[in-house]
Amino acid sequence: MFLLTMAVALGGCGSRAAAAERPAVSADAETEKNDVGTAKGEDGSETAKEDTAGEQAGMMPEGKETEDKEGETEDAGTGRKSPDGQDAGDAAGRDTEEEKREPQLADHEITVFGTEEVMYASVTVNVRKGPTTDFERIGGLKRGQEATVTGQADTGWYEIAYGEGKAYVSNKYLQKEKPEEEAVPAAEAKNAAGVIMVGDSRCVQMQQSVGENGCTWIAESSKGYKWLNETAVAKIDACVGNGSKILINLGVNDPGHLKDYLELVNAKAAEWVEKGATVYYASVNPVWDNPYVTEEQVQYFNSQMQAGLSEDVHWIDSHSYLSDVGYKLVDGLHFNKETYQNLYAYYMSCL
Repeated sequence: MFLLTMAVALGGCGSRAAAAERPAVSADAETEKNDVGTAKGEDGSETAKEDTAGEQAGMMPEGKETEDKEGETEDAGTGRKSPDGQDAGDAAGRDTEEEKREPQLADHEITVFGTEEVMYASVTVNVRKGPTTDFERIGGLKRGQEATVTGQADTGWYEIAYGEGKAYVSNKYLQKEKPEEEAVPAAEAKNAAGVIMVGDSRCVQMQQSVGENGCTWIAESSKGYKWLNETAVAKIDACVGNGSKILINLGVNDPGHLKDYLELVNAKAAEWVEKGATVYYASVNPVWDNPYVTEEQVQYFNSQMQAGLSEDVHWIDSHSYLSDVGYKLVDGLHFNKETYQNLYAYYMSCL
């Protein structure tokens, strides 16, 4: 095994072809580690462990559910049935292009309500031609905006009156009560114009590796879509403002939530951009020789995220950057200190 020389590129933040060569991976016993590292549980979630005598701390993360909010069982960490009735897909990328076709509204059953109902958008949300994320986006509703609901599709999505016709909005983002105005806590407003870094354990370890810096870090080990939706979004909302730069790097813990990430990030990005922020999504970075997530899953997730993100979100292809310049993994999932420092510098060059 050997360590490739690390270099920081100051440009080329867009997509590039990943290097075909396998990067150097460290298996050295003397590899640098933080006092508190992370490992993965059998279900694919990262679990905190102490670097003492090789014993795990035994803390099971909450980021991996065995059952979602709608009572539908998750599929062994590779995909799940989402609340809107869609299959989140095979994260390993086994669905071929030949099997895909343009979505048709006729494929779905729409139940028309006898009486129209007024509902409100809980967040800024996309409006589409049909009742899944596979349909074209034709507009959006702002947080708190009123919508006239005329029916409901077999996916759970609501049919609404939109312009001179009908359109569809995910039922996850419409509610009967108008949401209250959001207030930004004065204590956090001072960070409004800075860089907001959002991620999982890889982000936590990056923060530790780069030392003191001007970023606002919203990161926790073992986390993924559920944490982003229920915890991180509120923290971002509290400090985002004109000039903020939001960088999100999530997905390695739960690539099966691909469509959920797309729906949430696209909806929130429209809202943050309206407040004067710039939003970035960094690709899931390389993995190797670990039993929890494969490089095939990572590359499929990245390709679908890049294709599905809205124009409000800037894609950073850090996976290709690391593949080009080299990197060092200490456990097949987490990087050494030098790699984190190089990656941080690359992110800053892209913002």
